[in-house]
Amino acid sequence: MNRALRIVILVAGVATLGFIGSVFWRFFRPIRFHLDTVADRRHVAPNAMEKPVALSDDETHALDRLSSRGLSQPYTATDMDSLKAIWAVVEKRTGKNVSERGARNYAGGLREAYNYLNEFQNCLLASYDSRMPVTTPKLLALRKRVVQANVAPREKVSSDSSLIHEAATRIVRNPQTGMRMPMPRQGMVLMLHRIEQLGRNVDFLDSALAVTSTR
Repeated sequence: MNRALRIVILVAGVATLGFIGSVFWRFFRPIRFHLDTVADRRHVAPNAMEKPVALSDDETHALDRLSSRGLSQPYTATDMDSLKAIWAVVEKRTGKNVSERGARNYAGGLREAYNYLNEFQNCLLASYDSRMPVTTPKLLALRKRVVQANVAPREKVSSDSSLIHEAATRIVRNPQTGMRMPMPRQGMVLMLHRIEQLGRNVDFLDSALAVTSTR
């Protein structure tokens, strides 16, 4: 793998994981918020409004590892068991009945992340191919959604706009050295494939949670 391709993957990977991380920090920070606004409506009752539990560092890192895995390989029943185990630990620590709801909120957050990241990455590729910044109405609507729903900070979606403009120039900046170099398309395609894998994993979680709720 050449150096420029590694840089593109590094930049895209950090941006992607950073977005997912910001989603979960905001989903599970200890303040009051409307679950029906930020979570996928298939996972949360429309009238739900409550204060989420604050996760410990270990619990947060465990969810981060599960999310990172979702970008690289298919989820299995083992991953579903891991998700349930994380929330069982939270439930035991807090004494609150949060295990099932926590798993559903996690899946809803991952769905929010996937919807935004998939459209953003497609715009990134379109910008590269056309040599012009491409921003679709769908991406603008998703940006507005994630900011208004307090799922991701405005600064994060603003930095994504800068990446779209960089893609149109086909030049990427090394985040470690500050040097600029040609941007290989292959790195963006690889990241899109990883995001698509995340989407398939979200579908897997949806199906697994649907089966759980009917038992």
